Amino acid sequence: MGFKYVFIPADTSEPMEELEYAEAIDSLETDTFRGFVEKYFAGLSQSVDRAVLIKQLSERTGVNLEEKAEKGEMPQDALNRLLSSTSVEIFPVQLPVKAGEFQGVSVYLDDKGVAKELQENPRVSGIVQACGYPGQTFRGDVFMGRVFDDNEDEWRRIDFTIKDCTSDAPWVAVVNKQRANRSSSDMSGMAAKMGMNNNAVHVNPNTMKDAEPSKGETDMYSWRQAEDEVEITFKKEGITKADKGGVKVTFGRQKLKVEFKGEMLLEGELHATTHPDESTWTLSDGVLQVNLSKAGDSSWPNLLKE
Repeated sequence: MGFKYVFIPADTSEPMEELEYAEAIDSLETDTFRGFVEKYFAGLSQSVDRAVLIKQLSERTGVNLEEKAEKGEMPQDALNRLLSSTSVEIFPVQLPVKAGEFQGVSVYLDDKGVAKELQENPRVSGIVQACGYPGQTFRGDVFMGRVFDDNEDEWRRIDFTIKDCTSDAPWVAVVNKQRANRSSSDMSGMAAKMGMNNNAVHVNPNTMKDAEPSKGETDMYSWRQAEDEVEITFKKEGITKADKGGVKVTFGRQKLKVEFKGEMLLEGELHATTHPDESTWTLSDGVLQVNLSKAGDSSWPNLLKE
Protein backbone atom coordinates (compact mmCIF):
# COMPACT_ATOMS: atom_id res chain seq x y z
CA MET A 1 0.00 0.00 0.00
CA GLY A 2 1.32 3.40 -0.99
CA PHE A 3 0.58 6.89 0.28
CA LYS A 4 -1.50 9.91 -0.69
CA TYR A 5 -0.15 13.28 -1.81
CA VAL A 6 -1.68 16.43 -3.30
CA PHE A 7 -1.10 18.17 -6.61
CA ILE A 8 -1.83 21.92 -6.58
CA PRO A 9 -1.87 23.61 -10.01
CA ALA A 10 -0.86 27.26 -10.24
CA ASP A 11 -3.98 27.92 -12.32
CA THR A 12 -6.76 28.40 -9.75
CA SER A 13 -9.38 27.38 -12.33
CA GLU A 14 -7.94 23.85 -12.17
CA PRO A 15 -8.87 21.70 -9.16
CA MET A 16 -6.40 20.43 -6.60
CA GLU A 17 -6.01 16.66 -6.83
CA GLU A 18 -5.53 14.08 -4.11
CA LEU A 19 -3.46 11.32 -5.68
CA GLU A 20 -2.04 8.02 -4.51
CA TYR A 21 1.49 6.81 -5.07
CA ALA A 22 1.21 3.06 -5.50
CA GLU A 23 4.59 2.20 -4.03
CA ALA A 24 5.18 2.25 -0.27
CA ILE A 25 8.40 4.11 0.59
CA ASP A 26 10.01 3.42 3.95
CA SER A 27 13.52 4.86 3.55
CA LEU A 28 15.27 7.76 1.88
CA GLU A 29 17.60 5.33 0.17
CA THR A 30 14.67 3.82 -1.74
CA ASP A 31 12.67 7.02 -2.20
CA THR A 32 11.46 7.22 -5.81
CA PHE A 33 8.89 9.96 -5.21
CA ARG A 34 11.32 12.84 -5.70
CA GLY A 35 12.39 11.43 -9.07
CA PHE A 36 8.74 11.07 -10.04
CA VAL A 37 8.09 14.73 -9.25
CA GLU A 38 11.21 15.82 -11.13
CA LYS A 39 10.05 13.98 -14.25
CA TYR A 40 6.77 15.89 -14.10
CA PHE A 41 8.52 19.27 -14.15
CA ALA A 42 10.96 18.12 -16.84
CA GLY A 43 8.04 17.06 -19.04
CA LEU A 44 6.41 20.49 -19.04
CA SER A 45 7.04 22.54 -22.15
CA GLN A 46 8.06 26.04 -21.18
CA SER A 47 9.09 28.64 -23.72
CA VAL A 48 11.64 30.94 -22.10
CA ASP A 49 13.72 33.72 -23.60
CA ARG A 50 17.33 32.54 -23.21
CA ALA A 51 18.66 36.05 -22.54
CA VAL A 52 16.02 36.66 -19.87
CA LEU A 53 16.73 33.31 -18.22
CA ILE A 54 20.49 33.96 -18.15
CA LYS A 55 19.90 37.40 -16.64
CA GLN A 56 17.61 36.06 -13.93
CA LEU A 57 19.88 33.12 -13.08
CA SER A 58 22.84 35.53 -12.89
CA GLU A 59 20.92 37.75 -10.47
CA ARG A 60 19.98 34.77 -8.33
CA THR A 61 23.49 33.30 -8.18
CA GLY A 62 25.40 36.58 -8.09
CA VAL A 63 27.52 35.35 -11.02
CA ASN A 64 27.48 36.80 -14.55
CA LEU A 65 26.99 33.52 -16.38
CA GLU A 66 27.14 34.99 -19.89
CA GLU A 67 30.40 36.79 -19.10
CA LYS A 68 31.94 33.65 -17.62
CA ALA A 69 30.97 31.71 -20.75
CA GLU A 70 32.42 34.40 -23.05
CA LYS A 71 35.71 34.39 -21.13
CA GLY A 72 35.89 30.61 -21.31
CA GLU A 73 35.54 30.29 -17.53
CA MET A 74 32.38 28.25 -18.09
CA PRO A 75 32.14 25.94 -21.12
CA GLN A 76 29.18 26.74 -23.36
CA ASP A 77 27.81 23.23 -23.03
CA ALA A 78 27.92 23.57 -19.24
CA LEU A 79 25.90 26.80 -19.48
CA ASN A 80 23.41 25.10 -21.80
CA ARG A 81 22.98 22.23 -19.35
CA LEU A 82 22.39 24.69 -16.52
CA LEU A 83 19.72 26.52 -18.50
CA SER A 84 17.94 23.38 -19.64
CA SER A 85 18.23 21.32 -16.46
CA THR A 86 15.23 20.74 -14.26
CA SER A 87 15.45 19.85 -10.61
CA VAL A 88 13.09 19.85 -7.69
CA GLU A 89 13.26 22.37 -4.89
CA ILE A 90 11.92 21.08 -1.59
CA PHE A 91 10.50 23.64 0.81
CA PRO A 92 10.21 22.02 4.29
CA VAL A 93 7.15 23.67 5.84
CA GLN A 94 6.81 21.46 8.91
CA LEU A 95 9.90 19.86 10.41
CA PRO A 96 9.46 16.38 11.95
CA VAL A 97 9.84 17.16 15.65
CA LYS A 98 8.28 15.57 18.73
CA ALA A 99 5.76 18.40 19.18
CA GLY A 100 4.38 17.58 15.73
CA GLU A 101 4.44 13.80 16.29
CA PHE A 102 7.55 13.57 14.10
CA GLN A 103 5.57 14.42 10.97
CA GLY A 104 7.06 16.66 8.30
CA VAL A 105 5.29 18.40 5.43
CA SER A 106 7.09 19.65 2.33
CA VAL A 107 6.29 21.53 -0.87
CA TYR A 108 7.91 20.20 -4.07
CA LEU A 109 8.31 22.70 -6.91
CA ASP A 110 10.31 23.55 -10.02
CA ASP A 111 13.51 25.20 -8.76
CA LYS A 112 13.55 27.55 -11.78
CA GLY A 113 9.99 28.79 -11.31
CA VAL A 114 11.06 32.40 -10.85
CA ALA A 115 13.54 32.33 -13.73
CA LYS A 116 10.92 30.79 -16.01
CA GLU A 117 8.44 33.47 -14.94
CA LEU A 118 5.87 30.88 -13.95
CA GLN A 119 2.65 32.27 -12.56
CA GLU A 120 2.28 32.51 -8.80
CA ASN A 121 0.51 29.68 -7.03
CA PRO A 122 -1.79 31.53 -4.60
CA ARG A 123 -3.28 28.44 -2.98
CA VAL A 124 -0.05 26.90 -1.75
CA SER A 125 1.34 30.36 -0.94
CA GLY A 126 -1.67 30.97 1.30
CA ILE A 127 -1.27 27.64 3.12
CA VAL A 128 2.43 28.21 3.82
CA GLN A 129 1.89 31.82 4.88
CA ALA A 130 -0.76 30.59 7.35
CA CYS A 131 1.95 28.37 8.85
CA GLY A 132 3.89 31.47 9.87
CA TYR A 133 6.02 32.26 6.81
CA PRO A 134 4.88 35.83 5.99
CA GLY A 135 5.54 36.94 2.43
CA GLN A 136 6.52 33.45 1.22
CA THR A 137 5.22 32.78 -2.30
CA PHE A 138 5.54 29.95 -4.81
CA ARG A 139 5.40 29.79 -8.59
CA GLY A 140 4.16 27.09 -10.90
CA ASP A 141 2.46 23.79 -10.14
CA VAL A 142 3.49 22.11 -6.89
CA PHE A 143 3.12 18.85 -5.02
CA MET A 144 2.70 18.57 -1.26
CA GLY A 145 3.56 15.47 0.74
CA ARG A 146 4.17 14.25 4.27
CA VAL A 147 6.78 12.03 5.91
CA PHE A 148 7.22 10.43 9.32
CA ASP A 149 10.76 10.80 10.63
CA ASP A 150 11.64 10.05 14.26
CA ASN A 151 15.23 11.22 13.59
CA GLU A 152 16.47 7.80 14.69
CA ASP A 153 15.39 4.56 13.03
CA GLU A 154 12.12 5.19 11.22
CA TRP A 155 11.46 7.20 8.06
CA ARG A 156 8.57 6.70 5.68
CA ARG A 157 6.16 8.60 3.47
CA ILE A 158 2.64 8.87 4.85
CA ASP A 159 -0.69 10.29 3.67
CA PHE A 160 -1.20 13.97 2.94
CA THR A 161 -4.73 14.67 1.72
CA ILE A 162 -6.97 17.40 0.35
CA LYS A 163 -8.31 17.97 3.87
CA ASP A 164 -4.78 18.98 4.87
CA CYS A 165 -4.70 21.70 2.19
CA THR A 166 -6.52 24.42 4.10
CA SER A 167 -5.20 27.26 6.18
CA ASP A 168 -7.18 25.99 9.20
CA ALA A 169 -5.95 22.38 9.04
CA PRO A 170 -4.65 21.06 12.41
CA TRP A 171 -1.07 20.67 11.20
CA VAL A 172 -1.02 24.30 10.01
CA ALA A 173 -2.02 25.46 13.48
CA VAL A 174 0.76 23.35 15.02
CA VAL A 175 3.44 24.86 12.78
CA ASN A 176 2.10 28.39 13.24
CA LYS A 177 2.14 28.00 17.02
CA GLN A 178 5.69 26.65 17.01
CA ARG A 179 6.95 29.54 14.90
CA ALA A 180 4.97 32.14 16.88
CA ASN A 181 6.29 30.80 20.20
CA ARG A 182 9.83 30.96 18.96
CA SER A 183 9.36 34.52 17.70
CA SER A 184 7.79 35.64 20.99
CA SER A 185 10.57 34.01 22.98
CA ASP A 186 13.26 35.67 20.90
CA MET A 187 11.57 39.07 21.14
CA SER A 188 11.18 38.73 24.93
CA GLY A 189 14.85 37.92 25.23
CA MET A 190 15.70 40.93 23.12
CA ALA A 191 13.52 43.17 25.28
CA ALA A 192 15.21 41.94 28.44
CA LYS A 193 18.64 42.69 27.02
CA MET A 194 17.49 46.22 26.18
CA GLY A 195 16.13 46.83 29.68
CA MET A 196 12.48 46.77 28.58
CA ASN A 197 11.16 44.90 31.60
CA ASN A 198 9.06 47.62 33.18
CA ASN A 199 5.29 47.76 32.80
CA ALA A 200 5.42 50.93 30.73
CA VAL A 201 7.11 49.29 27.77
CA HIS A 202 5.76 46.34 25.81
CA VAL A 203 7.23 44.54 22.83
CA ASN A 204 4.59 42.62 20.90
CA PRO A 205 5.93 40.90 17.78
CA ASN A 206 2.40 40.26 16.58
CA THR A 207 1.71 43.97 16.15
CA MET A 208 4.98 44.85 14.46
CA LYS A 209 4.77 45.63 10.79
CA ASP A 210 6.21 42.79 8.72
CA ALA A 211 8.90 43.93 6.35
CA GLU A 212 9.16 42.28 2.96
CA PRO A 213 11.43 39.30 3.68
CA SER A 214 14.75 39.26 1.88
CA LYS A 215 15.76 36.06 0.20
CA GLY A 216 18.17 34.80 -2.38
CA GLU A 217 19.53 31.76 -4.15
CA THR A 218 22.73 30.28 -5.50
CA ASP A 219 23.47 27.00 -7.23
CA MET A 220 24.30 25.52 -3.81
CA TYR A 221 21.52 26.85 -1.57
CA SER A 222 18.55 29.17 -1.16
CA TRP A 223 17.89 31.40 1.85
CA ARG A 224 15.08 33.42 3.30
CA GLN A 225 14.48 35.28 6.51
CA ALA A 226 11.77 35.93 9.04
CA GLU A 227 11.81 38.59 11.74
CA ASP A 228 13.83 36.43 14.12
CA GLU A 229 15.68 33.89 11.99
CA VAL A 230 17.37 33.12 8.69
CA GLU A 231 16.72 29.76 7.04
CA ILE A 232 19.21 28.29 4.58
CA THR A 233 18.14 25.28 2.52
CA PHE A 234 20.88 23.41 0.67
CA LYS A 235 20.37 21.80 -2.73
CA LYS A 236 22.83 18.97 -2.18
CA GLU A 237 21.12 15.83 -3.46
CA GLY A 238 21.53 12.28 -2.33
CA ILE A 239 21.82 13.00 1.40
CA THR A 240 20.20 10.31 3.52
CA LYS A 241 19.82 9.76 7.26
CA ALA A 242 22.84 7.47 7.10
CA ASP A 243 24.90 10.48 5.99
CA LYS A 244 23.97 12.58 9.01
CA GLY A 245 27.38 11.95 10.57
CA GLY A 246 29.01 13.46 7.48
CA VAL A 247 27.34 16.83 8.02
CA LYS A 248 29.41 19.38 9.92
CA VAL A 249 27.97 22.79 10.75
CA THR A 250 30.06 25.36 12.63
CA PHE A 251 28.16 28.33 14.02
CA GLY A 252 29.92 31.58 14.88
CA ARG A 253 28.49 34.88 16.03
CA GLN A 254 28.89 36.27 12.52
CA LYS A 255 30.35 33.31 10.66
CA LEU A 256 28.98 30.07 9.27
CA LYS A 257 30.64 26.99 7.84
CA VAL A 258 28.68 24.05 6.43
CA GLU A 259 30.43 20.91 5.17
CA PHE A 260 29.24 17.57 3.88
CA LYS A 261 31.74 14.72 3.78
CA GLY A 262 34.59 17.17 3.29
CA GLU A 263 32.81 19.22 0.62
CA MET A 264 32.38 22.87 1.57
CA LEU A 265 28.77 23.89 0.94
CA LEU A 266 28.99 27.34 2.52
CA GLU A 267 31.63 29.32 4.36
CA GLY A 268 31.68 33.02 4.99
CA GLU A 269 30.96 36.05 7.13
CA LEU A 270 27.27 36.60 7.69
CA HIS A 271 25.59 39.92 7.00
CA ALA A 272 24.81 40.44 10.69
CA THR A 273 25.29 38.79 14.07
CA THR A 274 23.48 35.68 15.29
CA HIS A 275 23.02 33.66 18.46
CA PRO A 276 25.22 30.57 17.81
CA ASP A 277 23.79 28.65 20.78
CA GLU A 278 20.23 29.10 19.49
CA SER A 279 21.02 28.23 15.88
CA THR A 280 20.28 24.72 14.62
CA TRP A 281 20.43 22.45 11.60
CA THR A 282 18.18 19.61 10.47
CA LEU A 283 18.23 16.85 7.88
CA SER A 284 14.70 15.98 6.80
CA ASP A 285 13.31 14.41 3.61
CA GLY A 286 16.85 14.45 2.23
CA VAL A 287 17.03 18.22 2.68
CA LEU A 288 19.73 19.86 4.78
CA GLN A 289 18.51 23.08 6.38
CA VAL A 290 20.31 25.51 8.68
CA ASN A 291 18.34 27.91 10.91
CA LEU A 292 20.22 30.96 12.19
CA SER A 293 18.83 32.81 15.20
CA LYS A 294 19.23 36.53 14.49
CA ALA A 295 20.74 38.67 17.25
CA GLY A 296 18.83 41.74 16.07
CA ASP A 297 15.54 42.51 14.38
CA SER A 298 16.96 44.27 11.34
CA SER A 299 16.31 42.91 7.86
CA TRP A 300 19.21 41.25 6.05
CA PRO A 301 19.52 42.41 2.43
CA ASN A 302 22.07 39.63 1.82
CA LEU A 303 23.03 36.41 3.55
CA LEU A 304 26.76 37.11 3.50
CA LYS A 305 28.55 40.36 4.23
CA GLU A 306 29.66 42.11 1.07
